[in-house]
Amino acid sequence: MLRFLKQRDQLKDLASIRTKYTKHPLPDVVYENLAALVPDRNTPLEQLSFLVVDFETTGFEPEKSDIISMGWVEISHHQIDFATSEHIYVDNSNNINHQTAVINHIVPQMVRDGVSLESAVLQLLERSRNKILVAHGKIIEKRFLDFYAQTHLNIPELPLVWIDTLRIEQWRSLEKGKQWNKDNRLTSVRTEYNLPQYAAHNALIDAIATAELLLAQLAHTYKHKSGKFGHLFKISQ
Repeated sequence: MLRFLKQRDQLKDLASIRTKYTKHPLPDVVYENLAALVPDRNTPLEQLSFLVVDFETTGFEPEKSDIISMGWVEISHHQIDFATSEHIYVDNSNNINHQTAVINHIVPQMVRDGVSLESAVLQLLERSRNKILVAHGKIIEKRFLDFYAQTHLNIPELPLVWIDTLRIEQWRSLEKGKQWNKDNRLTSVRTEYNLPQYAAHNALIDAIATAELLLAQLAHTYKHKSGKFGHLFKISQ
């Protein structure tokens, strides 16, 4: 019960922080995103829209690394809307070295015509307004967005509403009395649901793969019941 109340406070705290930051001078897109209400914990999941995102970066530390591509796709009414999918390259071609090219399959020529970081982030915030953000291992995406907020918006973080499929899988494993599998890569977790394997290290493909994983997790977690936002938020933190 205490854990439930603690999670309830996290939602309230998130809403309060979002309201607080709207008092700062912000670009319209950022303000409109933060001014949107955090969903009530009793909202049925089928009434919510999700934006599933993935970043490709040159490293794990935003102070030393850069975002080089973003991909996203929407989920509405428990269905992936492929018409909403988007893949954006960010113009950081000068910071792509050989190792980055090998890992991410992205070379300078591919991002030379990409958009600025500011344009990419603002597009993401516009598309995610009134939506729940989803990522597999959100720490990377959140860390880079928070760093952008600190360096470009003069606020400590971007208090967005996140769902993490990695955390959901960890919770499901513990609920079933299984030891949490340390191989938490997206491709490995997908095998638990017999989902097909895609080429890795493409931001859009990984976003779609994460969207498929989330729907599989929801189906196995709630079965024929109507899941509520508060519970999903709790198990994904």
